[in-house]
Amino acid sequence: MKREYAACILKPRGPFHVGEREGMREGSAEFIHSDTLFSALCHSYLLLYGKAELERFLAAENSADPPLVLSSAFPFWKNEFYFPVPRNIMPKTKEAKRVRFVRQPALESLLAAPLDDDKLKSYGLPSGVIRTDDVPKVTVSRTGGSAQEEGGFYHVGLTYYVKDAALYFLMQTVDEWRDKVTAAIRLMCDEGIGGYRTAGKGQFEQPDLSRTLTLNEPESADACLTLSLYYPGDTESQGLSDGFYDLVPRRGYVFSPLTHSVRRKQVVMFAEGSVFPENGDCTARPRAQGDCPRFRGRLVDVTPDDADKLGLAHRVYRSGLAFTVPCKGGVNA
Repeated sequence: MKREYAACILKPRGPFHVGEREGMREGSAEFIHSDTLFSALCHSYLLLYGKAELERFLAAENSADPPLVLSSAFPFWKNEFYFPVPRNIMPKTKEAKRVRFVRQPALESLLAAPLDDDKLKSYGLPSGVIRTDDVPKVTVSRTGGSAQEEGGFYHVGLTYYVKDAALYFLMQTVDEWRDKVTAAIRLMCDEGIGGYRTAGKGQFEQPDLSRTLTLNEPESADACLTLSLYYPGDTESQGLSDGFYDLVPRRGYVFSPLTHSVRRKQVVMFAEGSVFPENGDCTARPRAQGDCPRFRGRLVDVTPDDADKLGLAHRVYRSGLAFTVPCKGGVNA
């Protein structure tokens, strides 16, 4: 069956940094996780509409039927959408195992059955479309701190997309919120996404919101594929252990016009491309958030315990709402 999704194309103006510190190195991912995208959108939503309106939006997002669900932002190259390889696909060769993103025709095949390694490689994103450079940095204390704080050497990863490449994300939203969300996305591109925004990183050209993606999904699907990070709701634990997944720790600092340089709590989420079994045919039960009603996810409160002492002006959330598409669950070879 065919299903249409709204898509947004983001063309980088330059490099961006989305990652976590690992010792003396701050790596940068090749794509933008859905929780980072959601946080950047909420930052712009706050600037446009104020704290009270943002809190109303977040309350709706934490309801049983959230008005907006985003996928992560994946590569878009030569007018083609690329997707993460589903985790229930088990390539045999080293070359095939290195394939991280595949074109839409390959994904549509993988939703129903495995591809052999040669076909998987032929549909993969070519090397050179994305590169990550390590840039050396030196810490400079603003308050005359210790010698350890002053002059510390570290590396920062910056991700570059070639001239004709971009990112895209899929979204599902309802009419009541669409205009405000669209305005927030446009401002988000100027405000920036990820780290080092004050140094001009993470900015994008004005988004192309005119695109749609029509995906051929398998009939009688018995599982769902996540195209976002996913944090299970309180009643969603059943079946997770039977899935195919990776776990991703999410940590870092709060970025808000009302709060700066405050570390948020760490949370662990299921990675994009995870596959979880459904009960019965999930394509027969469409809903606003997607096609897998058992795996909806939720917002996670990552406000530090000493929020009052730190002077936080608001609660801090990470989005673990699941953007899902139907698939066959037992297609691993």
